[in-house]
Amino acid sequence: MSEPVFTDLRVDRMRRAVDRAIPFLQSSGDRLGESWVRHRWLNGSARDVVDALAAYQQTDGGFAGLEVDISAPVSTAFDGRLAMHVLLGLRVQPDREIAERLGAWYVRNQHEDGDWHFPPAVYEADLAPWFAEWSFPSLNPSCCVAGLTHELGIVTPETLAHVARLWDEKATLDQARSGDFYTMLPIVEYVAHIDVADQESWLDALAEGIGRGVASNSFGDAGHALEHIVGGGPDLIARLDRYDLVKVIDAVLHDQQDDGGWPTPYDPAWRPWFTASTLVLLSNLHDMVV
Repeated sequence: MSEPVFTDLRVDRMRRAVDRAIPFLQSSGDRLGESWVRHRWLNGSARDVVDALAAYQQTDGGFAGLEVDISAPVSTAFDGRLAMHVLLGLRVQPDREIAERLGAWYVRNQHEDGDWHFPPAVYEADLAPWFAEWSFPSLNPSCCVAGLTHELGIVTPETLAHVARLWDEKATLDQARSGDFYTMLPIVEYVAHIDVADQESWLDALAEGIGRGVASNSFGDAGHALEHIVGGGPDLIARLDRYDLVKVIDAVLHDQQDDGGWPTPYDPAWRPWFTASTLVLLSNLHDMVV
């Protein structure tokens, strides 16, 4: 019998990584990240996480300030996606209000083409070049939003139907098996939560894409590979090579820096999010594999 993915030694390494990361999150002033990690690893309160997340919710129900590359203080679908990842990373949901307000924002702000476009104010503030050039409609954020809102139970059938038309027009199995992080992202988050036609073929293609990405390091770092592995859920994980799981986990733990945080290829302001998210993803993977 092969050795389990999460050996006692590997779990101990993860716990020590948590102990090192919390001071980094504290020194970064990241109340949300710290409470999220404490909740997942140290029996911290889910209420503390939701209270910290609420600081980013706008009066219209959407979110701003989570997506570092968008500086405008207005709600965007991309900020809401990150908020939903926080909510879905909780072991219990202390209340539904924050999620339901976000769901209502998504319903009100979906365009006729099925996607969520930037409001004009986004272009009037500092904006990362890739977002400045973003074209809508796109599978991202539309399919990410559809999958995550469906999982949270905050979406309407009409909203899903609009996105399904985009999926049928734009999604391909070649994208799923590409081994490119951003090409695969909306497909991972859609297939994990939405029953699509020929689901098994999509899952097989995503497993192939993750295997390709891990083998060639085309995701850029182990943290991005981990995001797709966990984001795809148990049905995708079951299709992955055990060696790839171990390789990614060990590489992620190795990437933790001396100050307790994880690196990022993007703006350094992303480091607290990457640090907290990485540890939550490891906890989620442990729960799904054990």
